[in-house]
Amino acid sequence: MHAIVLVKQVPDVSNIPEEAWDREKGTLRRGVLDSVLNPLDLHALTLALDLRQAAPAAGSRVLCLTMGPPQAKAILFECLARGADEAVLMTDRAFGGADTWATAYALARGIRKIERELFRGEPYAIVAGMQSVDGDTAQVPAQVAEDLDLEHIAYAQALELTDGVVIRRIGPTGMETVRPLARPFLVTVTACTQPSYRSFHRSRASRRQALLEWNAQAIEADPQRIGLPGSRTQVFRIFSPSEEKHKSCRYFTDAAPLAAAVRERYLQGPAQAAAVQGRAYELDGKQASYHGDVWVYVEQAEGQINDVSLELLSEARKLAADLKVHVGAVLPGHNVGSLAPSLMAQGADVVYLADDPLLRHFRPIPYKKTVGELVVKYRPQIMLFGATPLGRELAPRVAYGSDAGLTADCTSLEIDDVERSGVTLTAILKQTRPALGGNIMATIMTKGSQTQMATVRPGVFKAAAPDLTRAGTVIRHAPALSEADIRTDILSIAPLPPRSGVAEAEIVVSGGRGLGARVRYERHLRGLAAAITGTLPGRVELGASRMAVEDGFIGHDHQVGQTGQTVQPRLYFAIGISGAVQHVSGMQNADIVVAINKDAHARIFNYADFGMVADLETALPALTEAFAAGRTT
Repeated sequence: MHAIVLVKQVPDVSNIPEEAWDREKGTLRRGVLDSVLNPLDLHALTLALDLRQAAPAAGSRVLCLTMGPPQAKAILFECLARGADEAVLMTDRAFGGADTWATAYALARGIRKIERELFRGEPYAIVAGMQSVDGDTAQVPAQVAEDLDLEHIAYAQALELTDGVVIRRIGPTGMETVRPLARPFLVTVTACTQPSYRSFHRSRASRRQALLEWNAQAIEADPQRIGLPGSRTQVFRIFSPSEEKHKSCRYFTDAAPLAAAVRERYLQGPAQAAAVQGRAYELDGKQASYHGDVWVYVEQAEGQINDVSLELLSEARKLAADLKVHVGAVLPGHNVGSLAPSLMAQGADVVYLADDPLLRHFRPIPYKKTVGELVVKYRPQIMLFGATPLGRELAPRVAYGSDAGLTADCTSLEIDDVERSGVTLTAILKQTRPALGGNIMATIMTKGSQTQMATVRPGVFKAAAPDLTRAGTVIRHAPALSEADIRTDILSIAPLPPRSGVAEAEIVVSGGRGLGARVRYERHLRGLAAAITGTLPGRVELGASRMAVEDGFIGHDHQVGQTGQTVQPRLYFAIGISGAVQHVSGMQNADIVVAINKDAHARIFNYADFGMVADLETALPALTEAFAAGRTT
């Protein structure tokens, strides 16, 4: 069986030199950054090589496809050196400025040309990395699958080479073993495989191998669906929040006064949220640019509503109040009608209930058809999804199929008026998210579509207390589904190992690379957490920065940040953490932040209420002792 691997040239966000920053504009000069092959795409190539071995056929080939400028040839040569058989570069100035919607359309056109002219109708699969480090949206592969009407198997971790093609993947409720029932199909891969390495002979041979180059005309692309004209979203603002002073940090030189100040502040109770909330938007008789209600997709499993859906309902109520519209909750599944009263208590005015046996287990095509039918029929002006594994599979397909813009992993949503090119857009949704590996923030808005869609990470917003006196309306929807929509056989579902409770903890003690080694993380942070337990009320959990997790200090389920978990504890300790946006985006809503770092200029102090500039080997034992001295149990 042939395989097409979608690859992308991305900036190296792991090493951003000072000259790459435009401090006046608060943006990055991407041309200054080195370019590399997107790391997850290397894992996708490895899985494709395994797939070729697992389902051998005469003449089976692995072909790498990318869209980009001429210099993107470099990553195709690298793919050839690692075992790919051939490569195609789609390059044209008309592709420039594309968002995920326009990118997916162009890639789908390229895939159709490969299928028609190179594979000549022979079976194949498409493999891609789950996401790229620059955009980190995970939208393009799902939208390619939607364009081509293919099954999408996301979060794949391994192939099993017995009994045909069997894939192990992280599913919404556990580790799934699935078998695709139709070909072609599309697989997106997490960082799970041992990457294929270059060989000396392949590296030399790759430079002599001819690459195919196609422009927009060659793939017969509609000029209005590629590049800027075809994009459904546009960036309104790019900025670096790390350059802004968010809090006035009170510094200490000794551990005992710091512990006393933290204890006093914590025992005072939570800060009043109203003090940090912005003013409500006022329409004041203006005609809004978008029309319709504010919807939330309700994620549930085994009759239990995912917490992120309740959080989004609370945020939807605020947005709907600004817009003077209603809140809708979209609830697909089987035998889930009993959940409707809970959704109304959390803020829904209307529950759109789609109950069907084919929706018992999540599969992207039946769920996309069901939700897409509702969106096209009722046309909400805003629809929110949780940025969960399920949401990251479903939202891109719903958005693409309903011609809607989509912004991923938002950390802020705001209704506002915006003036662009002399045109004023009224009461639109400004969607802010981290980008470029968390090094910058981007505020994005939807254009050219009737519905503004966004995914939001769990923990970004707080769920309101349920109001059991609220009532609403249930609208039942019968989806147009058939057995032909079931294109994967779920062979087994194994529960995932228990995750840490860092997202639910009242106190989080987090460490970063500044601790130096795992043994120091274990000794100092576990000791401090134990000392705090019994001194302050509330559950205490350990957290970590991405760098600490990558260095093996603790497991990924303790990671806080853009690629980890979002937390909102009462008290957050950032120890040996520099304060990169990637991390700050996951903890910036903590009530009290304590930063300890030997670097007085570390950006984490911009977000801290209390700080100490000190050597960690000296400061942490003293702080642990100071908290232990205040124990009540």
